Amino acid sequence: MEITDKDIEKAEKIFLENNYHFNDERRKFIKCIDSSLHIQACPGSGKTTALLAKLYILSEKMPFENNQGICVLTHTNVAIDIIKRKLGERADKLLSYPNFFGTIQSFVDKYLAIPAYIKCFNKRPKYIDNDFFYIRMKKNEIALKNNNWITNNKGSYDSELDFVSDIDVRFNKSPKNNNDDWFDLNFKIKNKKSITYKKIYRFFNDIFNQGYLRYKDAFYLAKLYLDKYNEISNIFSSRFKFVFIDEAQDTSEIQKEIIEKCFNENVIIQWKGDVNQGIMNDNFTESAWNPQKDDRYDVMTFSESHRLSQPIANVVKNIAVNPDNNLEGNTALELKPKLIIFNDDQEQQILEKFAELIINTKYIYNNEELNIYEISKRTNNPIKAIGWVGKEKDNGLSIKSYFPDFEKRLKNKRRLYFPNLYTMYQLSKDVSVKSFKERTFICIIEALNISEINSTKGKVYSRTEFISWASQNNKESFDKFLSKIANYYLNNDFGKFSENVIELLDNLNIKLNDKSKKYIQESTLMETEQQQVNNSLNVFKHSINNEDVEFFIDTVHGIKGETHTATLYLETKYYSNSLNYLIDKIQGIAKKSNPGDKKNKAKKIIYVAFSRPTHLLCVSMHKNEFEKFNKNGQIDLNNTWDIIRLDN
Repeated sequence: MEITDKDIEKAEKIFLENNYHFNDERRKFIKCIDSSLHIQACPGSGKTTALLAKLYILSEKMPFENNQGICVLTHTNVAIDIIKRKLGERADKLLSYPNFFGTIQSFVDKYLAIPAYIKCFNKRPKYIDNDFFYIRMKKNEIALKNNNWITNNKGSYDSELDFVSDIDVRFNKSPKNNNDDWFDLNFKIKNKKSITYKKIYRFFNDIFNQGYLRYKDAFYLAKLYLDKYNEISNIFSSRFKFVFIDEAQDTSEIQKEIIEKCFNENVIIQWKGDVNQGIMNDNFTESAWNPQKDDRYDVMTFSESHRLSQPIANVVKNIAVNPDNNLEGNTALELKPKLIIFNDDQEQQILEKFAELIINTKYIYNNEELNIYEISKRTNNPIKAIGWVGKEKDNGLSIKSYFPDFEKRLKNKRRLYFPNLYTMYQLSKDVSVKSFKERTFICIIEALNISEINSTKGKVYSRTEFISWASQNNKESFDKFLSKIANYYLNNDFGKFSENVIELLDNLNIKLNDKSKKYIQESTLMETEQQQVNNSLNVFKHSINNEDVEFFIDTVHGIKGETHTATLYLETKYYSNSLNYLIDKIQGIAKKSNPGDKKNKAKKIIYVAFSRPTHLLCVSMHKNEFEKFNKNGQIDLNNTWDIIRLDN
């Protein structure tokens, strides 16, 4: 089997517009079907489109020898939905046996964690879900009471329960009848005979026995299962000829270990991502994915960005943890990035200045002179102001310093959004029951937001908060609704599903307005790609020259993977001011980081932020930070940046 130029030309007509063609780098990747790869791809390089083309071509060549299939693993359901939408009807073959198409979590749950749990307890787990695990912990919370060690060591956690809920568990053997010592707790106390260790151990053990696992527990239970039954690798390897891992930089150590244990050397494994964007965990840990050539993997690079202008690319390539001197941007775009210098008490002027820039900055788009705001409307690529730290801080900058009304909408980093319940229902035919349940509650919370119904804390509900509140407010009605989730998922009866959602909210004494009811009840399939998150709290509105401007405020984690027309990066403090970690990079000095360097986290955050816009990048910087590396005005930044000073 081979992929030919003729195959690629056919795919180009389907996936590329305006008679564009894949360049040599992408054609080389698409044709490579005989070796395992790491593909290091720069922002906006078209890596998803290249993967789609490859999947389509391979699906056209099925069935493979011995009826083997393709396994595509992603990190979020958002990625799955994008791929399904772009493949359209062509996805049907890829979504059918012997192929697997889903998140790493769903793969591990289905094929490893659930079978492992059944082996341990002779029953299926009730839920593999962080929210339901936390609710079960809350019901058992009394078991943790009156323990001074937990109280004195919870640190920055809001409660003892939150501290305990974050403790990692390492499974080491199947439980015996007495369930004694079949897992280890990974936290400060190492003495298994101590009173506190035993108390926390029993606490977790009881919940595991009741049928509840957290997402991370599923991975560690899966690893135990793989270690115990080596033949599982041969089973997976006989079923799948190719394995593709999307957004590889978001892979954790345990996920990477499981994937490579599942498939032997006869399987072609190809990881695709950008190591410089590995920011899934909000700490200074490194991504587990390291795109280096070894005995099993070759390395390919995508170094040409279709998104970034060349002036933005010149900044981005120096910020990267692994600088890419070959990064090429779109030379047709020539707007230099803007560095906005501000002083104390000027933070809230930054957003107004950004609004002014996107109205007054003009560019030729399709032979027509338009301002940045108009280009955004034409392209449907949003304009956003983003920062690293959203939570208000007493001793440093946060997004709230610039926009006091800012609220994180949901806790999960990559939030899903659906324009109505019916669209979610239709797009969820091939997800797991667990994912369908999660999506259902995301839509319920959206309906609450539309009616401006907040939690008892006066803030937008998170899924965990709503589920916990609902189960306490009317447990009978809530449990009845949950028991029918699988039926809603399996039976093609949206009318009954939406009716039961309304009934649940009525039983919880939640009064929705007409707009929310329409969101839940209307049977209209809507386009998801151009929808914006409905969160009026996080929209900045301003008027410039009698023209109204509005754009969203978000965290860097919240916009990962997005393409913007214009992006404003707001300086915030994470231990130190974020730009302070890479002062030299702002000047355009590329330098490779040492492994484990604390600056790596800041570089990845800022790399993600700076690589979102197609046209205009703006960065706010406090005067004190600016003067640290520009003493006496000795450094000329004008070749790279336009300097705008509010502090004069």
